Amino acid sequence: LMRDLSPLAFGSILGTLGTVYTALFMGLRYLDGSYAAGGAYHAAIEAAARPTFAAAGSGSLVNLNVLVLISMLATTFLAHYNAPKFYDELAPPKDGSSKLGRFNLAVGGGFGLAALLCISIMSAGFLTFGGAAKGFILNNYATADPLAFVARLGIFASVTFSYPLLFVGLRDGAMALVGLSEAAKKPAVHRLATVVLITIVNGLACFMKDLGLVTALGGAILGSTIVYVLPALMSLGVSRKQKAGTLQGKPMGSVETAFNYAMLPVGAFLAVVGAWMTLRGA
Repeated sequence: LMRDLSPLAFGSILGTLGTVYTALFMGLRYLDGSYAAGGAYHAAIEAAARPTFAAAGSGSLVNLNVLVLISMLATTFLAHYNAPKFYDELAPPKDGSSKLGRFNLAVGGGFGLAALLCISIMSAGFLTFGGAAKGFILNNYATADPLAFVARLGIFASVTFSYPLLFVGLRDGAMALVGLSEAAKKPAVHRLATVVLITIVNGLACFMKDLGLVTALGGAILGSTIVYVLPALMSLGVSRKQKAGTLQGKPMGSVETAFNYAMLPVGAFLAVVGAWMTLRGA
């Protein structure tokens, strides 16, 4: 219900530390072999969660299941819809200079850390459990594992404090979609929209158990569109207006224009084939 999310800064740090701990914990459990055959916790987890490593495939050059992973990765960096709000709430430098430099540092650091954590967690999870890795990887670890308990607390903190940041984008987008952006400034409308959307989202979460399916399908359709297709269309549209003189600024060069046109079929391909492979696997 908060209008200004800056008080959640401490919670974001706490959640990030929880995710960092989880990555370190998973790496430790892979190295010490606790969940491998004969390991301390191998017998403490259900048979379906125990490590499974199948033999190599039939020799095909490309495994199309990699598109499911690409679809999941698309959701990892879906934070840029909040960029204007983050920029607006970022405190300017004390010397009075532009805060763009601080914003670039925050963006680069945030996305860089996200990439590092994703690589670490995916690698440790797969190397530990192989084909038995679950959509929510911590479900593979034994409840009797004390370090896993702390990791679950860390992810709980991460989800709890990042949820409002994601929800703001959902609520603002939904209100704009139905033409109620101005009405949403009224406290009563703001509260009602918040309660209704949270009820819908959390209600669906009670029935949709496969986190991997939700992440991959959403990443394939929505992620590919938001990451690849829409930015290219917006860039091309702005450049056309700049060439026509109806908008200030220098239009894109031929190389950048060609790159944006190339992103359109790439995004469409990843969306269609990624969704198909995800549903096929499900």
